[in-house]
Amino acid sequence: MNCSACEARLSARIDGDLSLSEAKAVDAHLSTCPACRALAQDLRTVEIQLEGLRGIEPRADFTASVMAAIATLPAPKPAGVRWRWFVAYLAAAWALLIGLTMTRVINWQHAFAAAATELGKVGAAGSTLADVASRSHLTTLAAGAFGMEMFVLAAGAIVLRRYLPRLTGWLAGAQAI
Repeated sequence: MNCSACEARLSARIDGDLSLSEAKAVDAHLSTCPACRALAQDLRTVEIQLEGLRGIEPRADFTASVMAAIATLPAPKPAGVRWRWFVAYLAAAWALLIGLTMTRVINWQHAFAAAATELGKVGAAGSTLADVASRSHLTTLAAGAFGMEMFVLAAGAIVLRRYLPRLTGWLAGAQAI
């Protein structure tokens, strides 16, 4: 056994945690190596001194004095940065929703114009009422989709009108803490 292997096992040998064969190998090395033997003696001395120390008991009022000191400290301020990011993300989400809805509204206005142009062409060509009716499904579909998008936009406006004051009040209260 070399010195580094012996040093790694010395503490376990002193504590009695080594197997019989490992303990014999460490003891054999200690009998031939004065440096490791001196280290083992130092470790035993430290172990004996540590066992002789008495435990330190805290004062009876220790917990109460620590709690009183904590009570005198000012309350920590919450990090307002998180709220600013939340508001920024919320504003971006609403802007995106309104932008997408307005884009769809503009697209459906073009669909209305195209359907009206188509119906005008059919009517100008002297088509029968059945031809005009068969092509009018374009207008019906466009009107239905436009109505749905207006419903979504109105619902978003209602939610915004109803909950935005609560949310901003809540955020302002959270930042004031």
